[in-house]
Amino acid sequence: MKNQSSNIKSSIYWRGLSLLFCFLVTLSANAMIPEWWKEVHHYNEATDWHEYYTYTTSYFGPNAIPVPEILDGRIPKTHKEEVSTDFFWGFGDQTQSLSTRLTYTLIPGRFAVSGFGVLAEHYKTTMEVRDQRASMEKDGEETLLIGDFCISTLLRLFQEKKYCPDVVLEIALKTASSETPRSARYIDSPGYYFDFTTGKSLYFKHSYINELRLVGMIGFLSYQLQNSQQNDAPLFGGKMVLSSDKWSLENGIAGYSGWLGQGDCPLVLRSKLNMKSGSWTYFFQYQHALRDYPFRRIQVGVNFDF
Repeated sequence: MKNQSSNIKSSIYWRGLSLLFCFLVTLSANAMIPEWWKEVHHYNEATDWHEYYTYTTSYFGPNAIPVPEILDGRIPKTHKEEVSTDFFWGFGDQTQSLSTRLTYTLIPGRFAVSGFGVLAEHYKTTMEVRDQRASMEKDGEETLLIGDFCISTLLRLFQEKKYCPDVVLEIALKTASSETPRSARYIDSPGYYFDFTTGKSLYFKHSYINELRLVGMIGFLSYQLQNSQQNDAPLFGGKMVLSSDKWSLENGIAGYSGWLGQGDCPLVLRSKLNMKSGSWTYFFQYQHALRDYPFRRIQVGVNFDF
């Protein structure tokens, strides 16, 4: 009987301690929520603050869940390091960010791994956009270091021949490296996407333009929501590339369509000019939003082959 009584007391003790711990955690989390935010959003203490956010491209920063870039359907034969600066504007959000991408070719033309993401970001939003996104950054302005990073693998499935296009499989994992969901800039949850990119080229001899390449992409994108669900979206796009010895010009369209129906079906147009100089390639890209991506973007960067 003594052992049974002792076990009951021990059980009650640990349950009480667990309840106290949960209460203190909840109290601490609520204390971190600004009073002005509670008033603006009529905060209910019984509701998790995550539920006030809409986890889609229209309600977070431009680098949170962007439409992936379309590759050209070929795996490089050299390693590549890219650094770029992005300028987003319009729709009540002004954002500048510094990004990087490293592609390491393990088997030239056949298999490569790539890592890419945002190194730093500065933004300023209007108060209207701040409240629309339920951001807890009172001034609507902040500088952030280290955004989301992705790791991807590139595998060539088919090589271009007379009647066969290049086909490359890309599998990318989005890490939860950023910790800024409270300011509605990044989604602090993992995700992934995979896609098949196919490309076929037409070559011209004795012409100013050496190559016309048509590229198509289809895939699938998914990211974790805060309520133990995930948003799944078919991924699609295509572009046309004109190339010469010193430059290339790309024009394309890309997007994905989620199931939430709240700003998670972004569609964008992209135009990119690349200027080649030895191992260096300088590029300028303009991106225009057509749907569910309230940002216009200018990207300037450099790519180095080594």
